[in-house]
Amino acid sequence: MIAIAKSYNDIQQRYIAELRAALPEIRAWWSGVVAAEGYDAASLTWPTGISGHPRFLHVFRKFYFEIENLNRKNEHEFVEAAEKAPEEKWGVDDIGDSPRYAGHIDLLIDDIPSKAPDLVEVVNGFVFVPVGLDQDDEIT
Repeated sequence: MIAIAKSYNDIQQRYIAELRAALPEIRAWWSGVVAAEGYDAASLTWPTGISGHPRFLHVFRKFYFEIENLNRKNEHEFVEAAEKAPEEKWGVDDIGDSPRYAGHIDLLIDDIPSKAPDLVEVVNGFVFVPVGLDQDDEIT
């Protein structure tokens, strides 16, 4: 059975830690590729640069699926908003409480410049989400 993370913050913190742990080794690898082939040739083989390394893609996918699992778990749990006075509701459409949900890209890419500026180089290279759908529209 797959353990489901307790919070989106926990997922994001572990994602950042894993990217940071992999960064020195992969920076060394990228420097070696560029030194051996030149930047232009390396960029033809690795168009997303350092971000295209399979280990970074694996880390991204791992935490993408953790967020997906937590979103599915929270699908029927709703964030309860404080009750408003009747005067405040006048003229405002209210569709009710919203489910607890976090965007994968928000947590794994968009938040990184403010939460882990040292990883911007890596996440800026994720120009596509390395996740797809199978014939049954299930995420793979």
